[in-house]
Amino acid sequence: MTRSLSVLAIAATVTTSLTLGPALAGAQTTTPDRSSPTATTAPVPGPVTPPDQVSTSPAPSSTAPSSPAPSQTAPSTTPSATAVPGEMSEDLAELARLSEEAGALGEQLHLARGELDRANGERVRLERAAGVAAGRSALADGTARRDQSIVDHLATMRYRGGDTGATRAAVLAESPRDLVHRLDTLRRLSGATTSALDASRAASRDAVQLREEAARSAAEARDAARVAQERTDALARRTEEMRVRMDEVRRRVDALSDAQRDLWIGGPVVPEGYVAPPVDDVNSAALRVALSRLGAPYSWGATGPSEFDCSGLMVWSYAQEGKALPRASQAQAVAGAPVAMNDIRPGDLVIYFPGATHVGMYAGDGLVLHAPTYGVPVRLEQVDAMPIHGIRRY
Repeated sequence: MTRSLSVLAIAATVTTSLTLGPALAGAQTTTPDRSSPTATTAPVPGPVTPPDQVSTSPAPSSTAPSSPAPSQTAPSTTPSATAVPGEMSEDLAELARLSEEAGALGEQLHLARGELDRANGERVRLERAAGVAAGRSALADGTARRDQSIVDHLATMRYRGGDTGATRAAVLAESPRDLVHRLDTLRRLSGATTSALDASRAASRDAVQLREEAARSAAEARDAARVAQERTDALARRTEEMRVRMDEVRRRVDALSDAQRDLWIGGPVVPEGYVAPPVDDVNSAALRVALSRLGAPYSWGATGPSEFDCSGLMVWSYAQEGKALPRASQAQAVAGAPVAMNDIRPGDLVIYFPGATHVGMYAGDGLVLHAPTYGVPVRLEQVDAMPIHGIRRY
């Protein structure tokens, strides 16, 4: 992810080392820092650094930078071995390009998987809604049929009873008491018929509305299923593309010479004199967790605890403190709260590149902790070593 910027400095440094070689024959050979062409002398990174081995108090002999500005020390020489500078710089520049593309594609795939999960969740929700709507529609149809049956039954009763109204009831009544009985029966029958007819009409309207709702829900569910399938297919294609690119980067990194590998790694995992900030909130606690992974290898798609990609390291570190982060760097770039550079604090996430395709964690002293790319361990370097897209606080 970060190799393309540092390789330009590497190429210039290699050329300088060969041009000035005789004059610098007695100088100490060092490895350049990836953050700028002004590296400090330090050993090649080793295995994962336990938390208790990261300095938490100021060193008496050196002081870490107090701001994101890069070091102003003079360029150091590099172990050029027998490689030709032009070939070395071209090889590493091409490898840096491939690595950055693979890393960016990996973060895009994390984002795509999240979108696919949401699409599948929406599909399931709409399918359930369609089933519920279909059930309500069927129930409303049954109610409408039942009410219509009652109306038909009441109408039949009135027809068989020869009822034509109050006048006929008065004519047929055998006594005043019989007349009262006939009028009461007529009133109740008429009221029941009217109520049943009203209920039947309402049930019919409900049935029509619910059938339309069920049809819409079914159509939305079909659309959601189609979108989910399209995203699944696209993700499968891009995953295969990602696999091809990863294999190519692995092949090239594994084939690097010792001199090229030193340049690829780019210097010490922890700059000399770095002091870890105190733990005073969840964010600084997450940083302390992340610092315990210094030197851990990079692996595409990994979220720890022994291997990481850039966003996976952020997710894992905060998860140890009980805080859930989005999986992809692009999603991490829009969640949380935005932070200005002059307000940055340890534990804040620093998002890099225009496409938000890389992420690290601010570690204090103008440094960022991140998992750079394949063949380069989790490390600290200058926060402004890459183009900053934004800063987020969780």
